[in-house]
Amino acid sequence: MSPLQLLFNIKLVFRGLLRAPAFATVAVLTLALGIGANTAMFSVAEAALWRPMPVANPDRLVHLWETNPLKHWSDAPAAPANFADWQQRNHVFSAMGAYLTGGDKAGGGFDVVMTGGAQPQRLKALMCTGNLFRILDVNPLLGRTFRDEETFASTRRVAILSWQLWQARFGGDAKVVGQTVILNSLPYEVIGVMSRDFYFPSRGVQVWIPLGFKRAVFAEQRRPHYLDVVARLKPGMDIAQARAEMNNIATQLEREHPDNNTRMGVGLGPLQDWFTGETGPGILLLLCAVGFLLLIVCANVANLQLSRALARSRELAIRRALGASRLQIVEQLALESLVLAAFGGGIGVLLVVASKRVVASVMPSLPGAPPFQVDATVLLFAAGISILTAIAFGVAPAYISSGAGPLTERGGTGGRQNRHLRGVLVASEVALSVILVSGAGLFAKSLQRLQEVNPGFQAGHGLTFSIELPDARYRQTSQVLQTFREIERRLRELPQVQGAGLARAAALQGTAYTVDATVEGRGGDDYERELHRNAITPAYFSALGTPLLRGRWLTDDDEREGAPLVTLINETLERKYFRGQSALGKRLKFGRPNDKDPWVTVVGVVADTKQASLSAAVQPEVYVSFSKDVSSQATFVVRASGTPETLTPAARAAVHQVDRDLVLIDVKTLAGVIEDSTQSERFRSAVLVGFAGAALSLAGLGIYGVLAYLVSHRTREIGVRIALGARPAQLVSLIVQQGMMPVLIGLGVGVASALEMARLTRSLLFGIESNDPSTYLVTVTILAVVAAASCAIPAVRAARVDPMVALRDE
Repeated sequence: MSPLQLLFNIKLVFRGLLRAPAFATVAVLTLALGIGANTAMFSVAEAALWRPMPVANPDRLVHLWETNPLKHWSDAPAAPANFADWQQRNHVFSAMGAYLTGGDKAGGGFDVVMTGGAQPQRLKALMCTGNLFRILDVNPLLGRTFRDEETFASTRRVAILSWQLWQARFGGDAKVVGQTVILNSLPYEVIGVMSRDFYFPSRGVQVWIPLGFKRAVFAEQRRPHYLDVVARLKPGMDIAQARAEMNNIATQLEREHPDNNTRMGVGLGPLQDWFTGETGPGILLLLCAVGFLLLIVCANVANLQLSRALARSRELAIRRALGASRLQIVEQLALESLVLAAFGGGIGVLLVVASKRVVASVMPSLPGAPPFQVDATVLLFAAGISILTAIAFGVAPAYISSGAGPLTERGGTGGRQNRHLRGVLVASEVALSVILVSGAGLFAKSLQRLQEVNPGFQAGHGLTFSIELPDARYRQTSQVLQTFREIERRLRELPQVQGAGLARAAALQGTAYTVDATVEGRGGDDYERELHRNAITPAYFSALGTPLLRGRWLTDDDEREGAPLVTLINETLERKYFRGQSALGKRLKFGRPNDKDPWVTVVGVVADTKQASLSAAVQPEVYVSFSKDVSSQATFVVRASGTPETLTPAARAAVHQVDRDLVLIDVKTLAGVIEDSTQSERFRSAVLVGFAGAALSLAGLGIYGVLAYLVSHRTREIGVRIALGARPAQLVSLIVQQGMMPVLIGLGVGVASALEMARLTRSLLFGIESNDPSTYLVTVTILAVVAAASCAIPAVRAARVDPMVALRDE
């Protein structure tokens, strides 16, 4: 086809679409829905899963972690001394470094407070070894990166700023290098600013600082595990070789340090996979779901094309009579499909851009790049999927429509092929709709079950926030304890406050740390290896609203120096550690049988509170007095008599009365804490429900279109039947039966396919099986009702046909 011929054909396409505005509008908007949804989900997947990290040769970077079946560890951080041995003994990595993220696998970093400005500013900081930036092989925009020796404690503290912090706080001043900033009341010299595109390990990190450890830490600390490890493979080495060598090193360390390294293994994998491992399955699920929606869109538009071919049968027959070849007609109809897809794709991309902020505000945060970024890759995907969509919905209708014989009547449009293709399209739409609707039902039900889980506390009227006291100004344990007690006292004195307490780690916000534990009277090898330990003030559980099951609460007397050591335990600990017996009055120690740790008496058993998430099983946990286990970081829980949100200004003022430079971190209501813990599940369910609703609507329209076509094509037959005495009810029944035949086939195929595919999503469901019968029964019922209603409308219309008018028309 020459360029001039192409332009002429495009002109004909636009002229034809302008003569059928209803068809063009419906087709373009339907395509915009499918292409736009796919483009949006692709942008999320591309940013979170497939976009390389902004470092040199990211495929050569690996993440290392520790495993231990005795402790039920599958991906634990490394112990500093183990990390040091890994560094020295391996021959597969060109360099190995480590960093601290504060327990956030997504790499969110530690909370630090920058002072010196008008207001204290909370920042996210990453503590790392001095060789981290060399391992990543990145250069700063300004200044330099860390040196190896800066890993360790020194009187000279240095920091590197992110580009975003440099712009926001320092206005992009190039003279910032060499200036001093105050972080957690300590001076740090700014030695560099990273480029705009750089992030590690996530975009949330705003400043990087060295670990600042004493050198002895890397030789002595083998029991605590808190380092995330990253390494770069040597040229010619691969992950399999690295895994084999690290397993050998782990075996050596187990033999050399049996007290701490028994069954301690090493896991490793691509660094990119480490950060996307938890979010990847959910994103891929949504990507598959939106792909099914696009297939439904294609089937629907193909049905529209077939209907349009019926209306154009005379036009196409005349073209054939005037000498147009079948190939020329196919080319013209295919060009029309491309034009429709182009408009649909363009509007779809505009919808993605317009909804960017709205969707980003409700979707769970992801490590790495922003979830929505309409760049060249996304635009290329949108263009490619538009072309594929045009082929998918346009080829078959174009081929069938081009078969019109010269000046034939209706049969010339390939009537039988047309009807068969329509039946296949309807069955396909229904089958795909079953997959989407049943999937949405499973995840909605899973979310409902998750939200019904008892978190172990009363969410209403509760407010929570964290505070971290800077070590530079709070060097003494007594200072830390006195400050927290004073803040707690001032909070309790606020007018609307009914109670206030604190913990090192509050419910649903993780665990302070884990220790070994021994129950008094057990044998030398009978001890627990993963006890969650927390520290609280006496008022913590009353403020949280967690009930006491047996015994008594901790009291102020228990916090006195020299008071007997006592503890509260959760119900899970009593059940697992004391093996069906009451734990009250029994003693345990936080160590192994031969350790010299003091014995602690259990004085109360409290109800289980969820620790990491609503879906995770509660682990054994002890609660000791905060005065016996002081930490510079604590989370406060405040219970109000009214709306908890209104307490925030008063709580902030109470804290600032104690220390004006303290910042309230992660201020949330307890209801908000629960809501945040289910953010991923809620987003996933909402998107799937939206896709399912769109699928139902499109399937209903597709079925209606097929039946409307059949009725219009059989007007003469219907007139004859009525003239021969057929009753309206018989005609309605006949047409509905014929219309439901492909629907029933689609339902059968859809249920079988959905059951098979649901097995792949089993790990993402909570409290429900992937083959839940009620979900599939509801899905089939809904689709059957929608299909029957879509069939009934044209059937009733056909039953009202005047036979004389129908025969005269024919």
